[in-house]
Amino acid sequence: MCGRFTLLVSWGEIHQLLAGFVDNLKKSAITEISHAPKRYNIAPTQPILVLCRNQGEVEPHLMRWGLVPEWVEDPSDFPLIINARAETVAEKTSFKNALKNRRCVIPASGYYEWKRDEGGSKTPNYISRNDGLPFLMAGLCSTWVGPDGEEVDTAAIITVPANADLENVHHRTPVSLSGDAVGQWLDCARVNAQAAQNLLTPISTGAARYEPVSTRVNSVRNDDENLITPAFEQTAMRPTAPGKPKQLNLF
Repeated sequence: MCGRFTLLVSWGEIHQLLAGFVDNLKKSAITEISHAPKRYNIAPTQPILVLCRNQGEVEPHLMRWGLVPEWVEDPSDFPLIINARAETVAEKTSFKNALKNRRCVIPASGYYEWKRDEGGSKTPNYISRNDGLPFLMAGLCSTWVGPDGEEVDTAAIITVPANADLENVHHRTPVSLSGDAVGQWLDCARVNAQAAQNLLTPISTGAARYEPVSTRVNSVRNDDENLITPAFEQTAMRPTAPGKPKQLNLF
């Protein structure tokens, strides 16, 4: 699954990356997106950057991370859905309409997974691409409309079984789209649900890496660059506590 991720690139950089293989990509963005700060610990229920096609144009939006289908009466009584399994998105009531009509892409510079050791404790690991580019995660979105007409745009990240590189950390991983698959996934008008589901595959072997990081990421209150610094580097940089002066034996 994916429960925390980072976004360290600007909308301008994402636009430049996508311009080569996504048509009708809207360049302008709302102020909150254009001037958004780097995020090192994005958590469920927080606003996330989501790209989707609207009236032919692909444009950025801010959406709540945690999908709420349009048919839900009371979101407070509905479970928080931050991930959707690729194998069942065409069957599950919560996802099948979004798979047909509301597919989206969620950019992420990297994401965190917690690896359980033999003793049962969990160590957070930061997963990123070896080429330094952001993941373009496949997602689904939905707009929930309340009884008084209020609207809340929501989204979830689609996951697949992890490849041989990443399964040592966690058995599932977000779908990372690339090249023409990005445009096809976003084109709900011309690419049907079955064809779109066929695009949901793991990232290529050798394309990503993982490194253990500080448990500070466990708290959503922490959101700084030290969260993605490898744990062994933090240990090396940590100052040693002053000890007692050595007693010199002069005799």
